[in-house]
Amino acid sequence: MKIVGVGLVGFLALGASAALEPVEPIGGKVIPLVPAAQKRVMALPTLAERLALFADDNQKGKKQLKHDPYWRKAAPVVLKWKATQGEKGPWKVLIGKSADLSDARVWYVSARKTDKATGRETGDAQSKDIVSYEVPLANLEIGTHYYWQVVCRGYCGFGCGPKHGCKECKSLTKSAVFDFVTEDLAPRWIAIEGTTANIRDLGGRKTASGKRVRQGMAYRGQGLNSNSVTGEVQGRNRLTVEDVKYFTKTLGVKTDLDLRGKGETADLSESPLGSSVKLIIRSSSAYEGIFTEHGKQVMAANFREFCDKANYPIYFHCIGGADRTGALAYVLNGVLGVDRHELETDWE
Repeated sequence: MKIVGVGLVGFLALGASAALEPVEPIGGKVIPLVPAAQKRVMALPTLAERLALFADDNQKGKKQLKHDPYWRKAAPVVLKWKATQGEKGPWKVLIGKSADLSDARVWYVSARKTDKATGRETGDAQSKDIVSYEVPLANLEIGTHYYWQVVCRGYCGFGCGPKHGCKECKSLTKSAVFDFVTEDLAPRWIAIEGTTANIRDLGGRKTASGKRVRQGMAYRGQGLNSNSVTGEVQGRNRLTVEDVKYFTKTLGVKTDLDLRGKGETADLSESPLGSSVKLIIRSSSAYEGIFTEHGKQVMAANFREFCDKANYPIYFHCIGGADRTGALAYVLNGVLGVDRHELETDWE
């Protein structure tokens, strides 16, 4: 078994002799997670300026802001490396917050070409070419130091795998461990395979006292299932099997706080995330509705859910993840001391 590199120190010692050489990001490079179009809007200090920007962007021939492919999404996380000794893949990519990668998430990717007629992978080599990999559903935390590594297993052709028995599949090449830092700028966007979108970590924002709202505790987003059509039968689930695993295992969500009314949720009695997740359905208000007597009572009841440590992590949502969800998110972060400008741009 061929092992190349044993960590950051190992990589520095091996230098260019390593079979798998990093291209980027390395050396603690800061990578952005918030796309340029979002930054442009967030940087404007007043509502009037932001409205003027959108009005101008809506002119014929422009429309570059909300039509940006990464609007309401995170910027892509792209890793690049060189396979200098004819390594073909498939590749295993590990990313974690610990230098030993003991907490790493793993992605599997084929770097081989596919025959369009048969769908079979040809096993063509990537020798000395730069392998570029856009990490799907990376969902990295902001302002965080990460470590990554790429591993390559040999491949002799169609049907080859770890149990094939050929000398190629027994060959294992590991790169050294490289590192990067994510930009310290909220929001932290979360993407999944299913159709639920507009998902954000409520944490990551700085407070007036200089502290940071903890990431990984509360998430806001769209409904996990569609609204009921008739008010009698619950709407269709919007999640894939992998989404449920991600929410419950990786994010560890324990509570599904659904802000919709009974007409929208109908006979929903179990969270789309499964029976292990506590479901709370509480018809909530938005805008001026939060200042009515009913709105105040509901806001207080929702706050009590966030005062119970046993409920964390919490995913809260309405159907679009904007109005009722936005109202609760605004007040929650406001109570935690987040700057008014950040509250407003997050709402918008």
